[in-house]
Amino acid sequence: MEEMTKEEMQRFLNREAEKGSSEYEALKALAGILGIKFPELEIADK
Repeated sequence: MEEMTKEEMQRFLNREAEKGSSEYEALKALAGILGIKFPELEIADK
């Protein structure tokens, strides 16, 4: 597996922000690229 540099990760997140992705969506996509499992978040009822 080829590793991403810090700069490549930042460029990816910048592109995701330009597309209008939420922080959660962008980080989940980045985790997928890096081959790590992003934990599922549970939203507490209010």
